[in-house]
Amino acid sequence: MPREAGAHGWIFAQEAFAINIPAGTGQVSSILSLPRGFGATITAVKAVTKVVAAGAGGSRVLNVRKGSATGTVVATTTYVLTDGATVGGVKDIPVTLAAADFLDGDNLTIEWAAAGAVAFTAGELTIVITSRKRPQQRN
Repeated sequence: MPREAGAHGWIFAQEAFAINIPAGTGQVSSILSLPRGFGATITAVKAVTKVVAAGAGGSRVLNVRKGSATGTVVATTTYVLTDGATVGGVKDIPVTLAAADFLDGDNLTIEWAAAGAVAFTAGELTIVITSRKRPQQRN
């Protein structure tokens, strides 16, 4: 990819991924090692409820990672039953800016961690990732 152009401002983009809230308590990769193909910095991550969450006090750790399911955590939250109580409800997921820079060859993974989980029985989210990058130089 060409180098960044000089005096231009940021370009912001949003990507949306529909994922299920998994039943059970094991680790589940909803998106595994998705090639990015461009350099960018993730600035915000939100979970939007698409299908109401169900379960007896469900609680799962949701991670957005750079790399594979064991890669660097870029954003993480504990998603609980009340977070998914209303269709269209939004939960902000804190981003660790020091880990949020993606290069051309970096992959994106969205995974549910295994530790300390209480099972959900239903639910679906849309994960919205906002990122920024500079315009590229023309060759």
